[in-house]
Amino acid sequence: MSGKAKRILYSVVSTFLWLAMFAGVILLVVFTVPRPFGTAEWLIWLAFLAAVVLRIPAAVHEVGHLLFGWIAGMKFVGVTLSYLRIAGGKVKLVNPDCAGETEMIPRNGAHVRAKTFAFALGGPLLCCLVGVIFLALYFLLPYHIGWLFGALMSIFILYEGLIALYPAELPAGKTDGAVLLGLLRRAPEEEVMLRVLTAQGILQRGTYSDIDRDLLFSAPVVREDLPAFHALLLLQYYYLKEAGDEAGAAERLVRLRSLSVYLTEEERAEIEGLGA
Repeated sequence: MSGKAKRILYSVVSTFLWLAMFAGVILLVVFTVPRPFGTAEWLIWLAFLAAVVLRIPAAVHEVGHLLFGWIAGMKFVGVTLSYLRIAGGKVKLVNPDCAGETEMIPRNGAHVRAKTFAFALGGPLLCCLVGVIFLALYFLLPYHIGWLFGALMSIFILYEGLIALYPAELPAGKTDGAVLLGLLRRAPEEEVMLRVLTAQGILQRGTYSDIDRDLLFSAPVVREDLPAFHALLLLQYYYLKEAGDEAGAAERLVRLRSLSVYLTEEERAEIEGLGA
């Protein structure tokens, strides 16, 4: 199946799942909420709509990545929650292309595949757990306006978790399901990502001399537009620079600059500052 066909299929699945979640909200209200609606119910509806607009379900997803990554032994780098970007001890407003993004790296170079698997699974898994728990509380406990809000949110939180498990490559990047599948299949893209993460983990407590050269220079061939490929080239640059191979480092730098169209603004700024 071509990449375009996969994206179309993802859109179909996403739309179907969203409609199912929306129908779930309607059924929940029609069959379980006492009528007539009081002021409290209308306020809950407003709070629910505000939470959806603020991308709270996506925030739960990113918290899952953070929680499971931390448990697995990874170090926080940055996170985008709704419209806020938190990184380097700073908080700033952003308008991300996707609803959220979490960046973590291993604290060392051991068991990186398992750590990355736990990190990738954490987002959708927490969404599914939270969604099921909130729905269970709503139906098992006596009716309360607070449980109604949790039940309404749980439906969209479940959607966030389930759609993230669907394996697809979108313009904003791979879904968690695609990353997990790639890790299980040892796909080239995920193998390059693991090499980058392993090197970053080693550097948390060591230097470039502690990194096996084959880790960086015997990686599988992948597309040049991938963030993992850019990170690998940058690590190769620093490795060669540290080893005194100025010619090799210069070659990596030229190649990095030729790929600037694929880089973020921060990455371009870092690369432009190298070799000055």
